[in-house]
Amino acid sequence: MASKRSILIIIEDSYLAGLYGRKFELDGWRVDIAESYKDGIWLIAKQKPQVVLLQKECLNTDIADGVRELRALPTMQQAKIVLLAKETDREEIQRARNAGADAYLLLGHFVPHEALEKIKELVGDRE
Repeated sequence: MASKRSILIIIEDSYLAGLYGRKFELDGWRVDIAESYKDGIWLIAKQKPQVVLLQKECLNTDIADGVRELRALPTMQQAKIVLLAKETDREEIQRARNAGADAYLLLGHFVPHEALEKIKELVGDRE
């Protein structure tokens, strides 16, 4: 591994963000946490993460528009975007994927360990 893997976690619940953050830190990732989409955008420019784990509920816009906005950032061209949602439907998942999301995880269906494994698979880091 040439450089430390990095993730930005944008989750409005600080306790939940901490659970995810600790799981990634224990696996050797550099972790940054933002509790709002606005703070997340600022950190993306500053930290240039490999992965952004974004809770859908942090967006103030349509999910596809939010993903397109992230993809338009110069530092997000190669980064992975993983959405985390409390609830969703197939149409929303498809719109998010079409807009450039790499994965869509449902809270309650994916615990932090499973999210870590899915994200490691996305970045090509399976053990």
